[in-house]
Amino acid sequence: MDQQGSNSLSSRKGIKMSVMSAGIQALSVCILVGMGDMVTEGAIEWAIGNNDAVRAGGEVARFMDDMAAFKNGRNKLDVASSVECYIKEYNVTSEVALAKIGSLVEDAWKTINQAHIDRRELLPFVHRVTNLSRSMAILFLDKRDAYTYSKDFKGTMESHFVKPIPL
Repeated sequence: MDQQGSNSLSSRKGIKMSVMSAGIQALSVCILVGMGDMVTEGAIEWAIGNNDAVRAGGEVARFMDDMAAFKNGRNKLDVASSVECYIKEYNVTSEVALAKIGSLVEDAWKTINQAHIDRRELLPFVHRVTNLSRSMAILFLDKRDAYTYSKDFKGTMESHFVKPIPL
């Protein structure tokens, strides 16, 4: 356990619950359904089984969303974000909490990347989960919330689809 206590039971429980609320687990199964006959029973079991890659995709989505929400402020009725919980639980500054949550995002990406090596037989499905995680990263890049505030996403969409960089 590190000095900040990031492996404490309450942190692990809170992370597990908040990651589930990101919806990546359910979306991962939905993506596989759209792949048709190429989806094997093993791939469905892999997606449903809350494996490391799918869980890490949820961490990317939840933590990046929480960092963006913290930057933008939250509604009084919103549940406390992982950043706010970390600040309260460990009595640290927002900068320390944001750095810690940012390091958890980096760790989640490492887990997703490792799945490409460990699960070669499921590579097309691992790619789908990776792409879903990438889309979340684009929505919450630089601690902006382009999901909630879609006007922030206009420039990104234009650069990808309207005015792409010629190759």
